[in-house]
Amino acid sequence: MGLLDGKRGIVFGIANDRSYAWFITKELIANGAECVFTHLPDPKGKMARRCRGAVEELGVKDPWLMPCDVSKDEDLDAVFDKLKEDFGQIDFVIHAVAFADREYLKLG
Repeated sequence: MGLLDGKRGIVFGIANDRSYAWFITKELIANGAECVFTHLPDPKGKMARRCRGAVEELGVKDPWLMPCDVSKDEDLDAVFDKLKEDFGQIDFVIHAVAFADREYLKLG
């Protein structure tokens, strides 16, 4: 029995299996939580595929995913409206969204 058995939450910020959000989700699942996810909107679907692949590595089958740009109130409203419609309520929110220009991430 895990500390988070029966708890459901949403994770913002999984971009791949190297993101903080992915490692947080790994521990949440190990402790019994059910997680649902958002990904950055992308007209080609690349971000959805990356997010899906990363969470499926954690054993999540057919993950609940929704695009969301956290800088847009209308996207956040849409996500929480859909969560309420699909699940009624959630127990926690993980915000692990980060952004940096590639030039700032270069070593040297």
